[in-house]
Amino acid sequence: MMQKYALLANPGHNRIYADTAFSIAYSELNAILKSIDIDLSENENNTGLPNFICFSTKKRLENSELEAIGFSSVFYVLFEIEENDLLKPVLVPDFHKFPESMVQILKYNGKTNEQFTRLMVNLAVSSCKTGSKKLTLFDPMCGKGTTMYEGFIRGFDVKGIEINKKYFQEIQTFVIRFLKDGKFKHKIMKSNLKDSRHRKVAEGFNLYSASLKEDFNSGNTQLFQLFNSDTKNSNTLIKKKSCDMIVCDLPYGVQHASKNDKNVNISRSPIGILKSAIPSWKSTLKTNGSIVLSFNEFTLSYREVANVLKENGFKVLEESPYSGYQHRVDQAINRNLIVAFLP
Repeated sequence: MMQKYALLANPGHNRIYADTAFSIAYSELNAILKSIDIDLSENENNTGLPNFICFSTKKRLENSELEAIGFSSVFYVLFEIEENDLLKPVLVPDFHKFPESMVQILKYNGKTNEQFTRLMVNLAVSSCKTGSKKLTLFDPMCGKGTTMYEGFIRGFDVKGIEINKKYFQEIQTFVIRFLKDGKFKHKIMKSNLKDSRHRKVAEGFNLYSASLKEDFNSGNTQLFQLFNSDTKNSNTLIKKKSCDMIVCDLPYGVQHASKNDKNVNISRSPIGILKSAIPSWKSTLKTNGSIVLSFNEFTLSYREVANVLKENGFKVLEESPYSGYQHRVDQAINRNLIVAFLP
C-alpha cells in the first residue's frame, strides 16, 4: 500500500522561483529521494491548502529518509496523509551540525539566495557517487562564502577560492566571529603559498572546528579551507582528487575580480572563465564526484556549459530530476543550473 505525504513548502519559495516554484521543488525532492533508492510518485493536492507538495512512496519513510527530506531547500513541515485527507505531523530529524543561521545572517547585494544554494548542494549530493564517509565540497569562485557555509552546517569539509581579497578577509572575520559567539571550539592556521619560483600564488586560511567539544578534542573536526587566488590555480591549491562535489554560482556576465588587484587578468566572459578554469577544477574532483553550476541564460546558455563539461570528460545529467530548473530572477537574470559527474 502506498504511503502518502504532504510537504508544506517554505512560503518564501514562491518569491524565489515564481511560476516554476512547484515543479522545481518536486524535481529537487525527487532527486534527493532517488539517491537513497526511494521511488517517488506525485499526487494531486487534495488538502485544499496552498504551498503543499503531495507525494507517495511505496513504504513509510524511516528516520534517515526523513532526514533526507529535511535537506530539501523548500522544506518547512512534513505530514502523513491519513484517511479522509487528515494530516498527521511527522517529526523530521534536524540535519544541521552547526546552526542554520550561519548561512542566513549575512545580507548583501548580489548574494545568492540561501534556498537556491541549498538546492544546488542537494543536487550535488544526490548525484555524487564517490562513497566517501564524509563529503568535501569545493566552491572555486566562492564570493562571500554562502555555499561554503551551507556545506559546513551540514557537516561537510569545505574548500573555496576567491580572487577578491576583501571578500577573502570578510569570510575569515565572519566565520571566526560566528564560532566564537557560538562557543564552538576551533583552530586557525594561516599561510602564504608560493610556486616553484618562490612567487606568491595565494594566501591560505585553514580552520578546523566541530559542533561538539568532545569531537574537537578527539580530532574529529571539519575543515573550512579558503584561498585568495585566481580560480585557475585550483589544481595547485587544492589537493588532487580530494573533493566529492563542486558547487559554483558562475558570474552573471559582470567583472569577476578585485578592482584593486592589478596582477589579475580580468575576464568579463563567463564562458571564457569556465573554459579556462574547468580543467583545473576537474583535477580536484574524485572519480564519480559531481559538479553543479548555476549561470545566467542571458549571457551563457545551457548548451554552451554542457559542451564545455563534456569536452572535459564530464557526464551531463540532462534528464529529470536534474533538468527543468530555469527560472527568472529579475529583468537581467534568467537563472539556470546544470548537473554533471566525473566518471
